[in-house]
Amino acid sequence: MRELEQFGERLRRERIAQNHRQADLAALAALSSIENGRPATTQTLVRVLAALGFKNAFSKMLPKAVPSPIEPQKLEGKQRQRVRKALANGAG
Repeated sequence: MRELEQFGERLRRERIAQNHRQADLAALAALSSIENGRPATTQTLVRVLAALGFKNAFSKMLPKAVPSPIEPQKLEGKQRQRVRKALANGAG
């Protein structure tokens, strides 16, 4: 265990010597994985895209919701005011 602590301390010193914050180094490591075709979490992907200036990239990939022609008639005068949860026994 002591070896891991020493390694961690050396790594921290080197990171500081190279003027990297922990978050910077973590982002660089994740970016390397992504660039090499390895899987990444959605959160990591969003952070990398945001750092590159593509903050809304995921939103732009999805088509805009188009309401059905009947939808305005259904909603007219019927805006929901409350949320009602079903009871466990089926009454509700």
